[in-house]
Amino acid sequence: MIAKRLRMAVIWVLTVVVLVACSAQSEPTATFDPENQKEYGVNGIYLGQNVKEAMDILKPTKADFMDMVTRQSYTVEQMAQGAGDAVMGMLLVDQTQMMIKVHKGELTSIMLGGVPREDAQKFKTYRGLAMFDSARQLEKLYGKGRGEQEVVYEGSKYTANFGLVNNQVAWFRFDRKSSS
Repeated sequence: MIAKRLRMAVIWVLTVVVLVACSAQSEPTATFDPENQKEYGVNGIYLGQNVKEAMDILKPTKADFMDMVTRQSYTVEQMAQGAGDAVMGMLLVDQTQMMIKVHKGELTSIMLGGVPREDAQKFKTYRGLAMFDSARQLEKLYGKGRGEQEVVYEGSKYTANFGLVNNQVAWFRFDRKSSS
């Protein structure tokens, strides 16, 4: 009887620990963490994520993928299995065009710009920054970055670039640094 209660207590403690760990990973930290790959993403997709998982989250109305060197077309399923070395994707998400790069099945770049003002709140970064938010909001959420018109944040593996026009975020790009 004691062994059964002990086993149940251990299972309960492990369950609580797992739930706390999972919830902690889905919420941004108080300050920008340049080493957290989820910081480099938008609408739930992020650098390093498998392209199939990202497409399931985004649900684009149209998506075309082509290798930048060979010009071969790829499907999401092919890329998810690791096909293609340098694949560029043009996605249509609602009225907005998004570009991504995929290498061996993982997202290596996410670029977003030209978002219609009425759709601005539909595209938010992990920290909650939306298109057309102010430079002040960018600094509040990410801290002080390098540059004025193009504000750059970087970690050891990833970079985030935010373009400002008339003191508002007009575009952003998240990239994996090359391993060379």
